[in-house]
Amino acid sequence: MKKRGAFIVIDGGEGVGKSTQLGRLRKHFGDELVFTREPGGSPYAEEIRKIALHSENAGAANAKTMFALFWAGRADHLNHTIVPALESGRSVISDRFDSATFGLQIYGQRARELEGLFWTMREHYLADCAPDTYVFLDVEPRVALQRNLAERTENNHFDERDLEFHRRVRLGLQTFASLVPVPTHNIDASQPIDKVSEDLVGVVSKYV
Repeated sequence: MKKRGAFIVIDGGEGVGKSTQLGRLRKHFGDELVFTREPGGSPYAEEIRKIALHSENAGAANAKTMFALFWAGRADHLNHTIVPALESGRSVISDRFDSATFGLQIYGQRARELEGLFWTMREHYLADCAPDTYVFLDVEPRVALQRNLAERTENNHFDERDLEFHRRVRLGLQTFASLVPVPTHNIDASQPIDKVSEDLVGVVSKYV
């Protein structure tokens, strides 16, 4: 039987440089790892991504609606992309995962009443395929949003929310990191890009 691959999530608020750093990780590890993303990551989950992020009505959807959409997409993502890769022995790097739901909906969209349901959903869906670790790229939101305006390649309604929303998301990610029952790593993404890359490769290399 093949050894299960490692499952690593990389997360952070808007403008922290995830896209740049994930691109560098791809170059460093090549085809050794499976790279995926949320929302999305499988054909049906990508359709849900379009609805959740780019529908003209998406910005008016409340936290409960988004919560349900993201968990639906995650279930398909797990079934068709993540679990098959892990079971084949390949390690997976996901650009965001359940940590993003905790940050964006429970804290960002002020739906703390969903927190108990979040952990129930997590136990139900991720029982045998939970991430082995989470890596958070962290920058003060005011600085990150200035970066995002300059570097943005894909715009969505979460990007356009006010500074306080993004500060709540950061707090949500920090809270998630303190509660999730696996190791977490925080990388100061305000450092020079090469140093952030060095730190990130160092963490990922411990698991793959």
